[in-house]
Amino acid sequence: MLANVSFSQLWIWIVFLCLSFYIFLVLDLSYLGKVSIMIFILALILFVFSSLPAGLAGMLCLIGAVLLGVPDSILFESLNQHIVWLMIGAFIISSVIEESGLLTRLVHWFSRKCHSEKRASLFILVTIQVMTFFIPSTSSRAAAMLPIYQAIKTQFPKRATMYGLMIPILILTLTNTTLIGAGSHLIGIGILEGQTEHSISYIDFVLWGLPFGLIISLVAALVIMYSPIQQQPMKETTCKSHAHLDTEKTPLSSKERKAIILIGITIALWITESIHGLDIAFVTILMAFCMLIPQMGLITWKKALSEVSWSLIFFVASATALGELLIKYGVVQYLQDQILALLKGLPVLPAIVFVVIISIISVGSHLLITSHTTRAVVLIPTVIIFAKTFELNPVSVVFITLIGINYCLTLPVSSKALLIFYELDDRPFNTSQLLKLNMWLLPIYIVFMVLMYLFYWQFIGLKLK
Repeated sequence: MLANVSFSQLWIWIVFLCLSFYIFLVLDLSYLGKVSIMIFILALILFVFSSLPAGLAGMLCLIGAVLLGVPDSILFESLNQHIVWLMIGAFIISSVIEESGLLTRLVHWFSRKCHSEKRASLFILVTIQVMTFFIPSTSSRAAAMLPIYQAIKTQFPKRATMYGLMIPILILTLTNTTLIGAGSHLIGIGILEGQTEHSISYIDFVLWGLPFGLIISLVAALVIMYSPIQQQPMKETTCKSHAHLDTEKTPLSSKERKAIILIGITIALWITESIHGLDIAFVTILMAFCMLIPQMGLITWKKALSEVSWSLIFFVASATALGELLIKYGVVQYLQDQILALLKGLPVLPAIVFVVIISIISVGSHLLITSHTTRAVVLIPTVIIFAKTFELNPVSVVFITLIGINYCLTLPVSSKALLIFYELDDRPFNTSQLLKLNMWLLPIYIVFMVLMYLFYWQFIGLKLK
């Protein structure tokens, strides 16, 4: 087994052992507090450096915590969270959209209507935005957009590189527009709810994130369209899913009409949460299960469950539970006290300085931690402590951090959405092109975050102080 461990991995485990000794011998915490922080660090190591599936790593760490004395209720109650059920329902609804034929119809419509590059670009933006309201996984949205990319590549072969970059980048920038746009949002809000008395509703996230997401996406699309990107030599490829793209428009099928009605009801219930009082997670599960009723004829129970990303579900459950352990056994309070002692005597800083600091750290985090969801697990508990230490609005701090976490465009491995397109047989773009584009987009993204706080966010409930 040791033969399979690299030198760098060996050093990581040596550092972990040293940290564990330090935690148990030096830190002034209870036994379970020391166990909690040790297991949390172990989970981060497994998430970032091991090849274990994130969900499996998280659940193994929870089991390890139980074996070391933490009550076993933490393991069983990890799935008893609104965020977990919200994600399950969202995956089921996204599978209904695909199974009903609505997604295929969208692709067919594109092949008939989008005959210019500008119209194609606008169609891509609108299509991805619509998907963002229903499909909670960036990689799932990227996979769903592959047929559209193949159609675009056929119509505009000289612009294949541009669209190969534009689609995954817009998938990532538009995650900012909705609460279910990325799993990191759900993890971050789950940790916020666990560590404070605050939360972020569906409509709040849309109100705060939609303007940012749409504007930064338009800016990104313009930068991509007018940047001197070198085109790659194209290989002839075929896409089976486009065998019938030239068929005439047909009326909506009964399955499509049912899906549209139920999805419309779902959105209406999400938006009117403050009126009817039903939690967004309950509404999502309610409508998802209504769509599964056999008489509806939309999708089978077995097919729907197979479309749920159970690895992501277990990852969210375990990561949130691990964060709650830090609260329950006094680790967060201990760290907050230590930070306060270190920073005591510093001059009071204006809110804008904190916005710049949070923006730079959260955006830059993707260079060290490639997993979108892992960044949320690492950063959100930290920024909540940061907020409590400097008496900042935790909702504002968490939201701005989540917006920053969504930037992950530097390398193909920075995001699965990028990787899906990067690994296509014709490889529409290379690493060098992505890096050059990132030199423009990264500073624009950070500056725009700061400007959004100065001219919008602080006036609609996200004031830091």
